[in-house]
Amino acid sequence: MRGSIVILTAAMLALAGPAAANAAEGCMIGDAALCTAEPGCHWDVNKRGCYPGPLPAQDPCAAHEKKDVCNVSSLNCQWSDGANKCESKPK
Repeated sequence: MRGSIVILTAAMLALAGPAAANAAEGCMIGDAALCTAEPGCHWDVNKRGCYPGPLPAQDPCAAHEKKDVCNVSSLNCQWSDGANKCESKPK
C-alpha cells in the first residue's frame, strides 16, 4: 500500500513539471512585468491578465476623457457625442 502511494505521488510530480512549463509558455502568467517580458504575450489592464499575441491597437485619442481637451485642433481628435468618448478624426 505504501509503495503504491509513493509511485502515485512520483507520477503526479513528473506530470506536473511539464504542465507548469507549458503554462508559462502559454502566457499563463499572473505578473504584469513578467508577462510583458515573455515574447508573444501582452498584459491586458482591463481584464487584469496575461494573454497571447500582441497588444491590440488602441485609438490614441481615447486617452482624452474631456470634451474640451479632445477637441483641441492640434490633437487631430474629435468628441463623439453618441459614444461619449474621444476618437481620432477620419482621414
